[in-house]
Amino acid sequence: MISYDGGRNHAIREGEFSQRGLELPVNLFTFFSVPMKTINQTALPDTGERMIPTADGELSYVFARHKFAYECARGYAESRSVLDVGCGTGYGCKILSAVAQSVVGIDYHSDAIAFCRAHYSAPNVSFAQCDIPDIHFTGEFDLAVSFQVIEHLSDLHLFLGKLTTAVRPGGMILITTPNVRTPATGRDANPFHTNEMNYTRFHDLLSEHFASFELLGIGYASPNRLRAIVQGSPLYRLGKLFGRKSPMKKIADATMGLTKFRVLKSAVAESSIDLFAICRNDLQQKTKK
Repeated sequence: MISYDGGRNHAIREGEFSQRGLELPVNLFTFFSVPMKTINQTALPDTGERMIPTADGELSYVFARHKFAYECARGYAESRSVLDVGCGTGYGCKILSAVAQSVVGIDYHSDAIAFCRAHYSAPNVSFAQCDIPDIHFTGEFDLAVSFQVIEHLSDLHLFLGKLTTAVRPGGMILITTPNVRTPATGRDANPFHTNEMNYTRFHDLLSEHFASFELLGIGYASPNRLRAIVQGSPLYRLGKLFGRKSPMKKIADATMGLTKFRVLKSAVAESSIDLFAICRNDLQQKTKK
């Protein structure tokens, strides 16, 4: 299923994956509009499965990191038609809509889509409830993004196949997933994750579907000795107990730089928090054996 977790443009430099000359699809799929609901009607419980955007006065280290990925994707979305698979609460669609020609966000959960429509509707943004097997777009988008979704899925090849079919030949596909070097166990394990990957496994998976891709990482903006000590100690687990409005969270962020990130092009396997795949939807795609 799809329901998960994401100012200035922090776009990745595209390098060999330049989008110059990409044409817009002729047959852009559109959804009918629905009346917006009030915030009270669309309040979402924070179960840990999807990323709830921060409100005024709140701080979330994880939300800041997920939002950074969408800010990076803006550089690929300018004047393009964009599909966000597993859009969750829709904040990423709103970020992309500032530069995109159009954005379609899909998610499995109806309550998430209601939240999206209530909070992030825009003239060039549409939302629809849809499960992965039911995605039937064919070459209708210039760009597909799917951030913090693939680790929730059991059939990874079906998922990637749907993305490559939805994007026109020569378009781009961006995917992020946590860089899980050592899987958590017991109470530390994420109950919503079924396919966590490290750099090698994710690279191998992408190699089966894309002839041209680059696997980058998202990491902290700068080294911090205190952060390295705390994250390797029981204090880090204790910090997860603090609420989003906790003054302690703000102090920790100010001293350890927990909401400032950068794109990593080297030491990705060892240093990245999330893996960031930038894939070209080649005319001659690789096929799963």
